[in-house]
Amino acid sequence: MSKENYRMSEPELRSIEMLQSVARETPTIEIVIMTHESIKVRLRGESMRWYSIESNFQGMNGNSTRSQPEWSIAVKAGRWQNDVIHENEYSVNLCLHSKNQNLPIGDRIVSLVLALFNDIKTALKIPMLAQFIVCHRQMLKDIVIFQDTMIVTHDMVEDEWDYPEEWDEEDMSHEEHEMHESIDEMYDLQQAWEEEMHELEQAQRQQEEAEEKKQEKEQELIDFWELMADKLLDK
Repeated sequence: MSKENYRMSEPELRSIEMLQSVARETPTIEIVIMTHESIKVRLRGESMRWYSIESNFQGMNGNSTRSQPEWSIAVKAGRWQNDVIHENEYSVNLCLHSKNQNLPIGDRIVSLVLALFNDIKTALKIPMLAQFIVCHRQMLKDIVIFQDTMIVTHDMVEDEWDYPEEWDEEDMSHEEHEMHESIDEMYDLQQAWEEEMHELEQAQRQQEEAEEKKQEKEQELIDFWELMADKLLDK
């Protein structure tokens, strides 16, 4: 995989221009790094959580006639802006990727930026993101990464290196118990998220109803004064 003399192609440069345009139009989206081999974007989502998307050029794949640039993409997330900036113990990894890996890198980053900018709506389709959104900051300290099927904690990573070559029944039952506990925690997080989404929808519906009533009263007042004006004109 070659990294020598790499320069972005025209489609890649156009995709980068689109990314820059999205960042210019949205104050909560910031391009931190922008070079031919490294891109980093930081943003705040609708849920007030913070995200960092970092992509680095890895090299050219394929033969000389059909070589394609390969980029790595990593998504960091945190409750506070400083958690993401400093990538401290309260920042976590999100296993998120754009659907079409063949798109130019700018397009792929833009799709992630828009998904995370509207993270509450995106969370309706991606339970993993919902679990992160409802997770308390202190809980994030124990988590390494949110994946589609499970949450990986620091304890799970550390224990991975201590597994014996042969398992006995007691070890297996202990691991199964821990796995069940992790699943229970995920269900609890999912339930908490559903409750939060229900409260948000309820608050939004109440706000819309209040706005509608306000407009109705204003229209009634306008109609009343128009009627009074017509009566005065008739006299």
